[in-house]
Amino acid sequence: MTLTTVGLNDVYSIIVGGPIFTFFILLIGLGIVVIPTGIIFSSITKAVDSRDKQV
Repeated sequence: MTLTTVGLNDVYSIIVGGPIFTFFILLIGLGIVVIPTGIIFSSITKAVDSRDKQV
C-alpha cells in the first residue's frame, strides 16, 4: 500500500490512524529535504555576500 496517494483510484486506508500516520511520515520526508536545503543555501548566500564585500 502506498503511504501517500494522489486520489486516482489508489489504495487508501479506511481507518483513522492510516491518514494520520501518513501525514507525519510526509512531514518527516519533507523535513529531510527542506532543512538541509535551507542550510546549504544559507551558507551559499553568506559566502557570496562576504565575497562581494571584499571586492
